[in-house]
Amino acid sequence: MPFHFPLAAVLKFRESLERREYLALVRIQHEIMAIEAQLRQIEEWRLAAVQRREADLAKGVASVYLQDEFHREFALEQRRDALKVKLEETKLRHTAHLKSYQEARQKREVIDELRQRGLEAYTRQQAKRQQAVMDDLFLSRRRRDG
Repeated sequence: MPFHFPLAAVLKFRESLERREYLALVRIQHEIMAIEAQLRQIEEWRLAAVQRREADLAKGVASVYLQDEFHREFALEQRRDALKVKLEETKLRHTAHLKSYQEARQKREVIDELRQRGLEAYTRQQAKRQQAVMDDLFLSRRRRDG
């Protein structure tokens, strides 16, 4: 008779919950990396715009062009600031999901530990049964031969 774990359905459910929380955590981590990449790109564009403006100032460009450069820099700074806020919110979500994932993992590990203990008890019981059968065979042969 093979081992049957009575809480197998609960274990499977806990594993699926843990997996779902893990995938949500991975999605949030990817989102954080994407926001950080956007922030780096915006900072590169902003630095290039500053260098362009300084070069235009050195050449003596009309103020209308300089004003356009200032507007572009300002728009980039606003976008950068908005992304920083979004990054902080996403990091907070990451922290919350990390906690959810850890709780789901702990609950799954408890059920898994119960399954492992049950399997070990089953294995010991099977070994005892097999030993009892072997002992009975030995004793029956001994009685028959003796």
